[in-house]
Amino acid sequence: MALTKPQSRAQIIAADPLGRFHVWWDDLTRGAVTRFQRQLVRARCEQDVQSFLEREPMLLIQHLGGGHGRWVIPRQRLGAEHITDFVIGESCSSGFDWQAVELESPGARMFTRRGDPTASLTHAIRQIQDWRAWLGRNAGYAARSRAESGLGLTQIRADLPGLILIGRRGSVDPATNERRRQMASDLNIRIHSYDYLLDNARGRMGWVTQNRKRQREQRAKLRCS
Repeated sequence: MALTKPQSRAQIIAADPLGRFHVWWDDLTRGAVTRFQRQLVRARCEQDVQSFLEREPMLLIQHLGGGHGRWVIPRQRLGAEHITDFVIGESCSSGFDWQAVELESPGARMFTRRGDPTASLTHAIRQIQDWRAWLGRNAGYAARSRAESGLGLTQIRADLPGLILIGRRGSVDPATNERRRQMASDLNIRIHSYDYLLDNARGRMGWVTQNRKRQREQRAKLRCS
């Protein structure tokens, strides 16, 4: 039986209704990681980070595992009421999974000195809850294909997981970690500093570097055989 020739990237994107949002996670480079580190130091507000991640979307999907595709959709409009920071998604053998991403400033804190959620964190949680409420009222429209005048978010659910990115690790009091884990469990919203993205990107870069090295060695062996 003849083997099927793998599709090219151009063919995959052309066949994908969300092709312009398709992101290849192994396009990550050390340069992108370095630029992100610098951006987090310079950023004055969340908009600075938003603009950067729109240019370097592969930094947002390194924690996803779907082997059939990953997407990063910035500023997704939810009717006239809401605009998300990002909706990110992955596809695997069981279908599509989506996450709502809310950005806060890298200079913001998660908790006050008394251990209560800050206004920034409370605002971020409220945003995701508002998006979920909208999706609950408009699930069919959101999941319907763009060709049929929907949003094209196949199989999206109103209870989709949330991801809040806020502050830097150095400003997090370890005494609040247990409360943060409990909030994540109760709300189905993961709360991380921006260092979470950096950690995932560095881990992926290690894998990419080793994989490229193995490929070079295999090609060299084939030439010598």
